[in-house]
Amino acid sequence: MEHRATVDATYRAYAIDQAYEKVRDVERFTVTPAMKRIEAAGPDRHLAGLENSLKGKDRLTEKVTFDVQKKGVTVDQAVANVKDAIRYTFCYPGDAYTEGVYADCDRLADHGFELVERRNSWDKEQYKGINSRWRVPANGQLFELQFHTQKSFDAKEETHWAYEKLRVGVPTPTEQRELEDYQTQTTAGVPIPPGAQEIPDYP
Repeated sequence: MEHRATVDATYRAYAIDQAYEKVRDVERFTVTPAMKRIEAAGPDRHLAGLENSLKGKDRLTEKVTFDVQKKGVTVDQAVANVKDAIRYTFCYPGDAYTEGVYADCDRLADHGFELVERRNSWDKEQYKGINSRWRVPANGQLFELQFHTQKSFDAKEETHWAYEKLRVGVPTPTEQRELEDYQTQTTAGVPIPPGAQEIPDYP
């Protein structure tokens, strides 16, 4: 039994290596070039944090291993379902934000990407912005695209450590409240762009 477990783990590690190479190719040769073309379509947006567009292999391995073991899916299925294995952020000036989000969603569709989910959080206390998920139809790979102003992006970056602590669970209710209060206070100073709260969720 122990030998079988070792063989399974070895095979899974090899399969994850191969799958990660495929994701990296999708990011490098399909999605990132499209994002750069959209960025170049006008002066009112820029890609932020492009150097982090591909999730680190260790974190991806952790997520994939969990899904394979707990959900009974294949490595390829688990990798394809990681929502942010590939991820991007567009930043806009506040007065160009709403128009820019609509226009760039249309541009993504024109590039052949399929909108899977769009979640508007501009009315939330602890995080402001819009998160969306898209699918590359040729291989089913998901990628994440966030829409921010520079101020909402800065607030997200500043509070990311607190978000991570809340995501994995914190030891006491008191610490949870402190972390949530910190996120709320940091985000409170982010101006809401005109019309941003009316951008609909999808589906």
